[in-house]
Amino acid sequence: MLESSFGLTFFLKVPKKPKKMRFIYFRVTVDGIPKETSTKRKWDIERWNQETGRAIGTKEDARSINNFLESLSNKIANAKTDLISNDITVTTERVSSKNKP
Repeated sequence: MLESSFGLTFFLKVPKKPKKMRFIYFRVTVDGIPKETSTKRKWDIERWNQETGRAIGTKEDARSINNFLESLSNKIANAKTDLISNDITVTTERVSSKNKP
């Protein structure tokens, strides 16, 4: 079995000092083992939907960040597919290391 569970979540990381703008992170979870990585992008907490893991709104900046997150999501899915097609065990480290922004 190459992997039994796989999850991808985008979220705003809570800093030590509360601020309105927070870094967007993604968490890849494989077989219950999580790995968090920064996208190196910041976003306003009041314009973020935590349930969908996407920016709220139709302004250009929201569309741009959502397109970036969708692109990153596709890269992660492709990395997972590549690992599976090459009979390599899917791990959080292998998937995340191929997709650092």
